[in-house]
Amino acid sequence: MAESAPVGRLAPSPTGRLHVGHARSFLLAWWYARKAGGELRLRMEDLDTTRVRPGMIEAAREDLAWLGLTTDGPELLQSTRAGALRSVAEELLGRGLAYPCTCTRREIELARSAPHAGEEGTAYPGTCRGRFSSLEEAREVTG
Repeated sequence: MAESAPVGRLAPSPTGRLHVGHARSFLLAWWYARKAGGELRLRMEDLDTTRVRPGMIEAAREDLAWLGLTTDGPELLQSTRAGALRSVAEELLGRGLAYPCTCTRREIELARSAPHAGEEGTAYPGTCRGRFSSLEEAREVTG
């Protein structure tokens, strides 16, 4: 089987100015994609609307241009992809490969940090696995 060329991504959150850590990570991703004959996409992670700051998307574009980093394909704004993401989530739910979760980030963090004998640090403890029979039931029960 032939290997396909990698597709990497730069995914800054427009919540503030980019910093040297971003530059390092972005340069490494850019170099790898170019060396491997792959592509590099830009995806702005603008879903956390309470933290997104005006002008930071354009500032990130300017910073990337200043670094000389070019990307391939259209720039994506996560906020414009809600329909596509919902469609994939519904497909996964329908195939039994995902389930609705109504836990808050705080509840997941608390469950993850609590000492549980014999459990090794999973990022999500599966609290809602099997709790609801459908997305509609989860909405009905939790609002």
